[in-house]
Amino acid sequence: MKLETPEKKAKRKEREARELARLKADKDNKLHFHSFWFLLVILTVIYVADEISSNMAGTMKPYMIFDLFHIPNADTTSAAYSSAISVMAIATIPTYLTLAINPLYKMLCDRYGRKLFLILNTLGMGIGMLISMIATNPYIYVLGTCITGFFTPNDIQVIYLMETAPIHHRAKLCSITKGIGLLSVSLIGVFRSMFYNPADLSTWRLVYLIPVILAIAIAVFAWLFTKETPVFTEKRISYLEKSDEEREAEEKSGESEKTGIGEAIRYIKRSHQLKMLIIVIFVFSIGVGLSGYSTEVLLAAGHMSDADMNTFYILEPIVYAICAFFSGFATDTMGRKNSGMLFGILAALGMATFVFGAKAGIGAVPLALANGLMFGGMWSLSDLLFITLPGELSPTHIRASVMSLVSYAYISNLIVSMLVGVFYPAIGSANIGMFQLCLYAPIMIFSVVILKLKIKETKDTDLTQVTLD
Repeated sequence: MKLETPEKKAKRKEREARELARLKADKDNKLHFHSFWFLLVILTVIYVADEISSNMAGTMKPYMIFDLFHIPNADTTSAAYSSAISVMAIATIPTYLTLAINPLYKMLCDRYGRKLFLILNTLGMGIGMLISMIATNPYIYVLGTCITGFFTPNDIQVIYLMETAPIHHRAKLCSITKGIGLLSVSLIGVFRSMFYNPADLSTWRLVYLIPVILAIAIAVFAWLFTKETPVFTEKRISYLEKSDEEREAEEKSGESEKTGIGEAIRYIKRSHQLKMLIIVIFVFSIGVGLSGYSTEVLLAAGHMSDADMNTFYILEPIVYAICAFFSGFATDTMGRKNSGMLFGILAALGMATFVFGAKAGIGAVPLALANGLMFGGMWSLSDLLFITLPGELSPTHIRASVMSLVSYAYISNLIVSMLVGVFYPAIGSANIGMFQLCLYAPIMIFSVVILKLKIKETKDTDLTQVTLD
């Protein structure tokens, strides 16, 4: 252990004593079976806020561009729209710096607990959407989406649920809450039909109103009615009750339960499985960066009326919510690797059907089914790669830290998204669909093949007993 002055040691001991007393009091009031379902409702509503905030910016971006860039006739095929997309891509480059520190923020929940960050994340989503809603220019809008984007990827509610749910139903419960959250994305279409008026482009702002209120309200509710997870409480109490001599002996033997980025990095370096998982995530994330232009593809095809667009926005999330809802059942039944293969194939097939179907004008309903299938497969695979597998390959005291570090492989998505945005004028709305498809489908298939061949099965892992592979 690092050398401390007597004064610093005394202050540390005092802090640890207070924390230990607080955690023991929390343990005495730990959740029972009947209150677990109450907790599940809270986490589900937080997931609803998370998914709506995650999808709001992408769905409403074209309408924001029409308004704030003063583009007449809401024409996505115009040179002005393509130029605006490029400007937005360049304007968001500095925001990537905040994403670099996002995993470091998430790691703090290994030290300070899951509850605090569950609340901060949800509140941050609401504040970010609020700033986007009241933006007076594209740059303030970008600031709002940046704040929202900083908090939504952390998924602390999932770590919270994983550490609270029964072992054999962990993936099912995670997918059920995820599915309900994704289902709620259809509300964006409902809010759009309620509030957005094509004759008044500024009404896109009102679509944000109810999600903002929901996110802030559920953050307050979580602060009042949730407790720390039993798994974190037990592990942290165990660590705090040890003497300095016991901790030092564990450090020397390599069995220390210290938290922090250093411990997580050392663990990943020693874990072949986690290193291979990072490669899979990097490849998969390239595909994610090619998936965000559904609205542009539809508008450029010219077959969809405003009523058709509302139908699409309402139905599409229902389809991929159903996929997500049942993904956990597939994962618990088929195992992590086989279900990953299934999700990747669904994502590739969904993208192909959507792109060709949009060009052929097959209608709002089949297009929503296809795109919903694409997103359902892709985000189910994302949850498997970013949450389930790293969570089941990491010990409790550094679980959030490891999950944060592997998420740095998501940088490939950010790079691809930026490049597509910058070169969008050259690609053009008329060609963006085929451009996505030609790269997206092979990448999805390649990522799940690596997963199948190189990652071990982690089904039925006891999160309190994870050891180095």
